[in-house]
Amino acid sequence: MKKWTVLILVFALLCLPGCSQSKPAVSGDNQVLHIGIGTDVANWDIIQFPDGDARFVWSQIYETLVRLDPDLKLIPGLAESWDVDDSGRVWTFHLREGVKFHNGTPFNADAVVYSYGERANVTKAKTLQLEKIEAADDYTVRFTCVRPIPLPTYLTHVAWPIASPSSIDAQGNFTGPVGTGPFKLAQQLKGQEIKLVRNDDYWGEKSRLEQVVFKVIPDASTRMIALTSGDIDMSIKVPESEVKVLEKDASITVHRKLSTFTDFLQFNCARPPFDDVKVRKAVAYAIDSESIVKNILDGIGVAARGRAYSPVMMYSDGNLPLYTADSNKSKELLAAAGFKDTDGDGIVEKNGQPLKIDILISTWSSRQQREAEACQAQLAQAGIKADIQVLETAAMEQLESQGKFDVILRTGFFVWGPYPHHVKIHYSKNYKSHYNNESYDRLVEQAEAVQDGDKKAQLYSQIQKMILDEVPAYYIVHEEKTVATRNRVKGYQISAEDPWLELDGVYLQD
Repeated sequence: MKKWTVLILVFALLCLPGCSQSKPAVSGDNQVLHIGIGTDVANWDIIQFPDGDARFVWSQIYETLVRLDPDLKLIPGLAESWDVDDSGRVWTFHLREGVKFHNGTPFNADAVVYSYGERANVTKAKTLQLEKIEAADDYTVRFTCVRPIPLPTYLTHVAWPIASPSSIDAQGNFTGPVGTGPFKLAQQLKGQEIKLVRNDDYWGEKSRLEQVVFKVIPDASTRMIALTSGDIDMSIKVPESEVKVLEKDASITVHRKLSTFTDFLQFNCARPPFDDVKVRKAVAYAIDSESIVKNILDGIGVAARGRAYSPVMMYSDGNLPLYTADSNKSKELLAAAGFKDTDGDGIVEKNGQPLKIDILISTWSSRQQREAEACQAQLAQAGIKADIQVLETAAMEQLESQGKFDVILRTGFFVWGPYPHHVKIHYSKNYKSHYNNESYDRLVEQAEAVQDGDKKAQLYSQIQKMILDEVPAYYIVHEEKTVATRNRVKGYQISAEDPWLELDGVYLQD
């Protein structure tokens, strides 16, 4: 049996006189951290995926079987260790004992079975495909997967956490979030704030913070005013245009780190004009990623130039030939696809129909709005008329499910750690895929199933090259995570992981 067993080493620190390891004194007893976020938490139940900034809040209440350290290495969470059989399909997780949920009910194998059972979003959406999940005993869970997969890499995502079965009543109705995390929900004022209080029975090191209050401030500029005035102590996802300003403020620290997220244009390859790879490539040559990073995002982030994986991701191939903006090449490809500007209005046409497309973007990302506007202007130089539609999540999902769209500007998607799960967004059987290619599907299946590291790297390199060649999506910017804190916030360490907010070791000191 192949082992993926993680050993936890506990070091005893022996201190000589004068070398005290005690924590710094904290002034006052008011350890209440105020954090500004852009969106409220609309859902607390594992039955639905949490959108926007909700996941930063979930990560204080809920926990996962497997975690990631600041360098994106797998470490134990609610599972102390795990192993896989020779087939790569059957994974056994050995659970941490003595852990209780916020309401005092025990964390055990039954809770894990519930959390990945038929109610769970991750199971219903078939993101995690299980043949069965069973409790071998109170603290051992066995997952049998439909095919060989690197299961621990799935189980780090805060959107698919461990929840107590007691969070639903006898009629199956959800009653509220019951997790094992360092904080528990005390109050939610819709559209205003979410108050969490410390879990004094937490199994790990108890937080020095007594409360964490998330202030819902949708407007990014208003969040920055709240930060500089001291109304909040921390702001997540600082707008790129504000970073340099905040870095000059002596009372504020800006934390920056290249993240796992990448912004991309996903094409509807099932209908014209993007059923033609030449048109998709024309867009790729029309978009100037480097200009967007430099001029629109103030140098925050890394130009992707079509590369699907952030450099911090596993198997990211830095030797692939990427796209360089070339409007003439874009026009040549459009002409080869039958599109030419015959009436001199600056928009190319085919069979008398001008090439007009819609770019759908979400309401919750101000960065996406700026990127979409930059893409709109650059596409116009190539003769493509692009209109931007800003939509709420439900409206976008409806259009997408009906196939009534041209392009969606997205960030992340199937990105919750360093493993390249994102490639499944173009896998034809995935519910978010709008691309159908049997060769691509086979590569994705092979890459996930193979256990040999060198072979896996080769397969994921082939997948990256195929994405560049076939362009089911054009990748614009590898996102740089930016978090700003007032200097009274001590102990915060930024991670490349998104969308988890790590508050271990954080405290306030004036």
